[in-house]
Amino acid sequence: MIGKQRIWQTSVLGLLLASFSLFSVLYMEQIERRIFEWFMVLRPGTMISSLWQSPAMDINVDLYIFNWTNSEKFSDPRVKPRFEELGPYRFTERMQKVNVEWHDENSTVSYRRRSRFDFDPKLSAGRPSDPIVAPNLLIVGLYQKMVMWSPMLRSLMLLALNIYGKEQAMIRPASDWMFDGFDTPMIKMSKMVPPSLVPEMMFPYEKIGYAYPRNGSMEIYGHHNVYTGRDEFQKLGQIARWRYNNVTEASPRCKLKGSAGEFHPIPLVKGRPISYFLPDLCRELQVDYSGTTIFEGIEAFVYRGSARNMANGTDNPDNSCYCQDNCQEVRSGLLNISSCWYGAPVFASYPHFYKADPYYGEQVEGMKPDKDRHEMVIMLEPKTGMVLEIKARIMANLLVEPKTHLIYRTARRTFFPLIWADYNVRITDDLLGYVKLMSILEFVGKICGILGVVLGVLMVFWYPHQMIWQKSLMHKIEISSIETNRSLEPVKNNDVEDSPLLKGLKYTGAKDGAGNGN
Repeated sequence: MIGKQRIWQTSVLGLLLASFSLFSVLYMEQIERRIFEWFMVLRPGTMISSLWQSPAMDINVDLYIFNWTNSEKFSDPRVKPRFEELGPYRFTERMQKVNVEWHDENSTVSYRRRSRFDFDPKLSAGRPSDPIVAPNLLIVGLYQKMVMWSPMLRSLMLLALNIYGKEQAMIRPASDWMFDGFDTPMIKMSKMVPPSLVPEMMFPYEKIGYAYPRNGSMEIYGHHNVYTGRDEFQKLGQIARWRYNNVTEASPRCKLKGSAGEFHPIPLVKGRPISYFLPDLCRELQVDYSGTTIFEGIEAFVYRGSARNMANGTDNPDNSCYCQDNCQEVRSGLLNISSCWYGAPVFASYPHFYKADPYYGEQVEGMKPDKDRHEMVIMLEPKTGMVLEIKARIMANLLVEPKTHLIYRTARRTFFPLIWADYNVRITDDLLGYVKLMSILEFVGKICGILGVVLGVLMVFWYPHQMIWQKSLMHKIEISSIETNRSLEPVKNNDVEDSPLLKGLKYTGAKDGAGNGN
């Protein structure tokens, strides 16, 4: 006989197993999310923090520089500036976060970013020694800043420009325009003036260049402070402060927001754009949702740079706070990033004025916007927000306007394309394997959950079923035994026993026995 305690224990265990398995099947996604959130929160000494500080993915950066081919006709307002694109110049960026400090009181972490760019001649079409002609970026920037100076200081600067600033264009090797930088007489002169006497004359660096001094320097990217996600997971990796402030100096009415690059609020929502805080632009840049696709066998959300993302504050109210007071708003397609270039009138756009107002492309010659080459495309895994592939393409443009002073007196108002960068990031095979493994584990987890429910139900009803079956079997055996016993009893025939012949035989036999006894 099965013990009652054994029945009770097995039934309770089966009930718990079935309940737990059913719960895991119904709430599998929520359970996965909780586990993933616990794993992804940035904490000192964890594996995810180590990968965050020193990413395993190398970034391929292709730089394209515009060579001004008719600079000698700059003074003729009837002639459009003509440009020739040179490149790509392929660099491999290896990024690392240094001076990491954890702040438990507000669940943030601070760091500085240092990137190393290594030239790859095998994958480059251009050479570092290629001569490049470009407008005099330094002089244009000084003219822009002089507007805010006092009349006396402005007069002194114009006197200096008569001596050192007569070049409309500058010819330098491509390497100087990119990461190496170069010196100029104006910079040398400014070093001779005490900064305390004329602070407006102070240059931040000893050289100028489109990408100087990004190679190996921490200063250009500034001090970052991002959320760790411990108190509020949706803020993981979002910018909290940059250069010790929660707003930028150029846009004090715009609070900092956007991802610092590695993390996004998950799960991703269809139709909702993602945003990045880009120190190269000193502001947030949104990228609009485009749809879904299959990337290496897994589902991916696709985001593409749209005209709305580069629109001015009139066409896109989300960008209105970035252009206030004395800011010079322009037609849609360009973003004013002068604050990132120390007052020089530099604007960001998609390469070759892709998706910009046609006005910009009509002012110059040589622009060939192409969707395949110039569109910004980002692919993310929707459940984890992990980067699968990035093709980030941004161009820097210099606004040259006619001035009443010196070399730009007869210039036409034109946005000169300077350089554009194509950042290519692709998930490594190891990380892609982990992403695929997560979907496999999810499927296996659901199968195990269903099997657990079935097994638990069987455990609950196994012994009661056995007892019912045994009782039914015993009842059948008892009935069969009774029927067998009845079949073995002697058969009585009353008609034969009462016949006269049988009675007579019995009487004769009894009489003969008595005679023999006499």
